[in-house]
Amino acid sequence: MTMAGSIKKLLLESGEILINVPADRPTLIALGFNETRANELCEEAENATKLEGIIAARRTLYVTQADPLFLEWQYDETQEKEKAWRDKVAEIKARYPLPDRT
Repeated sequence: MTMAGSIKKLLLESGEILINVPADRPTLIALGFNETRANELCEEAENATKLEGIIAARRTLYVTQADPLFLEWQYDETQEKEKAWRDKVAEIKARYPLPDRT
């Protein structure tokens, strides 16, 4: 399993809380987690990293592409400008969909 960065907050069985723990199996196993739980924690960290990337990409595109269209719509107040803005937002969401929360 590849390293996915770090686990922001990790609760050990002893009740101790660690922050910014490397998300790799050997480290987690050394901390007392079994292989199954170490794999789960690595997968959770990888998913969190992916989600952060998606949110950052969306935010950048909203600021650089959608927000200017929104401002044009606010200025012109036409249906065409509103549609252009809403279409751009939908395009960004389709390009960077959020993962299912199931």
